[in-house]
Amino acid sequence: MRDSVSPTIRRLKRPLELVCSAGNRGKHAVLDLVLPPTCRLCNRPVASEQDFCGPCQRSLTLSGPMMQAGCFRCGRPRPAVGKPKIQPEINPDQQTSETEPCVQCKRETLFFQGVIPLWSYQDRVCEAIVAAKYGHQSSLAAALGRRLGERIVTVTTNRAEACSPDLVSYVPSHFTRQFQRGGNGNQTIAEAVCQYLRDKNHALRCRSLMKMTRRIKKQAWLDNAQRRENVRGAFAVKRSYVFAKTLVNRHILLVDDVLTTGATANEITQVLLAGGARRVTLAVVARAIRSQ
Repeated sequence: MRDSVSPTIRRLKRPLELVCSAGNRGKHAVLDLVLPPTCRLCNRPVASEQDFCGPCQRSLTLSGPMMQAGCFRCGRPRPAVGKPKIQPEINPDQQTSETEPCVQCKRETLFFQGVIPLWSYQDRVCEAIVAAKYGHQSSLAAALGRRLGERIVTVTTNRAEACSPDLVSYVPSHFTRQFQRGGNGNQTIAEAVCQYLRDKNHALRCRSLMKMTRRIKKQAWLDNAQRRENVRGAFAVKRSYVFAKTLVNRHILLVDDVLTTGATANEITQVLLAGGARRVTLAVVARAIRSQ
């Protein structure tokens, strides 16, 4: 059944999972007998070491190939993706390179170097994103972070313009919002991303580089112009990192749960670049595709 394991049991299981080391199979076996593993999203029983059940896995990953083949600069899927190409009518001199900006983002001013999206923000992905914002769903947020880490490794391996980062950080939230939600889901996602990437770069660290200078309205309630004004001057680099010159000549991987217009990411990127960062790449669990 969908709710065969209650959220309370899942919250109890998380600390026990942390106690069991990855190499201690005996403790893991006992844990699975006492508290059987369940899907991070719907609570259905799953096999050990699985994050999602079959139906959730298929729903979440459906847009993966489309997003992976999208525009690197803005993260949107390219219009030609999924459409058959009629080879005789294609002029090679007029083809758009996969490394060039798409038609939409050519009209936009974006300060981050590129976007690595995992999925499209729709259907089951929306449910996962909203749930992962809350502290009691940290295991779900961590699972999303691991999936995003896999995508980042693939992109940085196959695309020359997406070089590996020097630091991982995340979009902060106001302390009042963190109190309401019981934590910052973006932080959990970013830490899981960093942990996954450290298999290839052991020196990589996740740092809380940014702070909010004031509370802002929810971006979802605003139009494009209002979103830009809403976040203007709302972020700053933490003083300790300014004094230590932590950002100087660094490539920052900025992690967020969802990207819509890019107003927040643009504002934070400008602050990071002003603080000395060499470049900023955005990695998001989901990219919202808005009708034009």
